[in-house]
Amino acid sequence: MTTLRLMTYNMLHAPGERLAPLVEVVKGVGPDILACQEVNTFEGMMSLSRELAMLPIWGAANSPEDYRNGGPVYEHLVVFTRLAPRSVRVHPGDRRAMFRPVLEVRLRPPGAPELSVFTVHMRALVDPSERYLKFRELGSLLTVLADAEGPVIAMGDFNARAPGEGTVAPPSGQELPDDHLHAVQGAVIGAIVDAGFLDSYRLVHPGGQHDESTLLNRAGSRVDHIFVNPLLGPYVTDSYIVDDQTVRNASDHRPVVTELTFGERDETSASADGVHAAPRDQVRR
Repeated sequence: MTTLRLMTYNMLHAPGERLAPLVEVVKGVGPDILACQEVNTFEGMMSLSRELAMLPIWGAANSPEDYRNGGPVYEHLVVFTRLAPRSVRVHPGDRRAMFRPVLEVRLRPPGAPELSVFTVHMRALVDPSERYLKFRELGSLLTVLADAEGPVIAMGDFNARAPGEGTVAPPSGQELPDDHLHAVQGAVIGAIVDAGFLDSYRLVHPGGQHDESTLLNRAGSRVDHIFVNPLLGPYVTDSYIVDDQTVRNASDHRPVVTELTFGERDETSASADGVHAAPRDQVRR
């Protein structure tokens, strides 16, 4: 049997002075594939790579979403892995809508089929000069995913909730446009599910809870997701949100973890009669 552990983690302008707690959180999980958002510098990526003893794969931001100390802040994507990649592609997408690209890494874990892993970090901000930004990001992502063959994983910070989960509180003094509200309150995640992808967390925890959240101090804000296509759905054996005091000190997001378990016969194919999900506690502490 082979268990593959996936983790997605928005590290909040990492690593800065939070290298130690970020590394502690990741080592406590021990992922085989770690999708990171908001790694701000190449040097920071290499610091994390050395401490984690994992291979880094860089997905440079298209443009800055944040500005601090009078200058732009680029929030890059990074995949850290214990596996040698078979191929890497950076898909810039709609650059006017997307601050970050879609980062694609193909991997072949021992005892498992070759996987296409996509990492995303969709926008949180609204640009009053543009419309339908979240939907334009969604279109770029779905186009890339549609071209992928075989088992597919899409994970990251979507800055969007699943349909029927939670509400969106606009920033103080701001009013969010209808198209953005519609996108983040269910339409984006609903479209990904309608495209055939499975919410791995919901496979394990089918009954939604109002307080499930990957954002600190924001009940009902489950905005970080790990999706799998139907070829991988039967192999999802666990999924959980990591939460403890170290997590709360390390970032403003809680990481999400999903485990896939394959048998010996699954090295060349992911068939629909494989291992099925077994419910666990919805939030790990």
